[in-house]
Amino acid sequence: MAGEYLQGRIAELENELAQARAREKELGDLLEKKLNEIYIHYHVSRTVGSLLSLQDMLLQVITTIGKTLPCERVSVYLLDEKQERLNLVFYNGIDLVRGVSLLPGEGTPGRIVENGEHVHIHDLAVFYQTFNDFIHHPGEAKRDGSFIGIALKVHQTTIGVIGMDNPQKYGLTVDDMDFMAILSHQLAAGIEMSLLFDRINLLSQRDGLTGLYNHRIFKEKLHQEMTRRRRNGRPLALLMIDIDHFKQLNDTYGHQAGDTVLRDLAAVITKQTRGNDIDICCRYGGEEFMVIMPELDLSQALIVAERLRKAVEAAPFRIRTVGSEIQLTVSLGVACIKSGVETTIDQFIKEADDALYVSKRNGRNRSSALPR
Repeated sequence: MAGEYLQGRIAELENELAQARAREKELGDLLEKKLNEIYIHYHVSRTVGSLLSLQDMLLQVITTIGKTLPCERVSVYLLDEKQERLNLVFYNGIDLVRGVSLLPGEGTPGRIVENGEHVHIHDLAVFYQTFNDFIHHPGEAKRDGSFIGIALKVHQTTIGVIGMDNPQKYGLTVDDMDFMAILSHQLAAGIEMSLLFDRINLLSQRDGLTGLYNHRIFKEKLHQEMTRRRRNGRPLALLMIDIDHFKQLNDTYGHQAGDTVLRDLAAVITKQTRGNDIDICCRYGGEEFMVIMPELDLSQALIVAERLRKAVEAAPFRIRTVGSEIQLTVSLGVACIKSGVETTIDQFIKEADDALYVSKRNGRNRSSALPR
């Protein structure tokens, strides 16, 4: 009897020890998880406070989160300034060849933004049986696993959403969603700061009236292109544009009408050049504009100048204050640096300015280049 009692007691103690070790492991795992969460909070705070580039900041934040949270794919959408479109601004682990733009309410990201509520999907197979929908972007392949989507909010206003998935069912838990919900406040504040920095940076580079690059950025861009030309040996052209009789237009219709003409002309210049991808369109000052045209020789640049001149002459410039349209003309000067020729920025600009003066002197509404 005594032996049976001792054996039973030993079994009880072994069971209690096993339970204690299990609780110890559970508490250890919990402590490790909380320490990792503190680590993430600390490093995310440092990242959003030190990196102003949105892409750099999101990359570092997502990389830090990925060290603890088992996410395989991540997408970040942000609302545009008009709150009309939801644009994919960052993704990781997702194969895309084009940008993605959604309407609020469209797909899982759109619904999260529209409702402003976080989402946890423990089993994507069940989700797809219920909803014929997507979790990251339209057209994506359906897959097993779990998903959490977190509404990003600033001052109680939803500005976007971060979505992440794991290939395992229950791979992302409600606790993970709660953790990301807390972390989202830091992330949203960092995003808002990055967007504000981008806007300020843009304002510092762009002319406030026309939206083209301003004089300071023109000089920087021209320096960059001249440096690049010295490396690749390709030609570089510069186009200077001046509105004919602009003072008379201002005196007749007022400066508000003059501002309208400058904005409309900037749009024509951008359309008639490669201004959205290659050429660099700038407002040089007053009624003067510059277009830096990489890898165009003089003959090619003169063709562009003539095309632009004719487009301006044919375009209706509406003066809204008097409800009428006027015909506008411009004079243009073209300069080009050929292979093997060296010049300074000031000399290059002066050549274009001198060519413009030739156009003015010969009757305006024409394109000119200095004789070679």
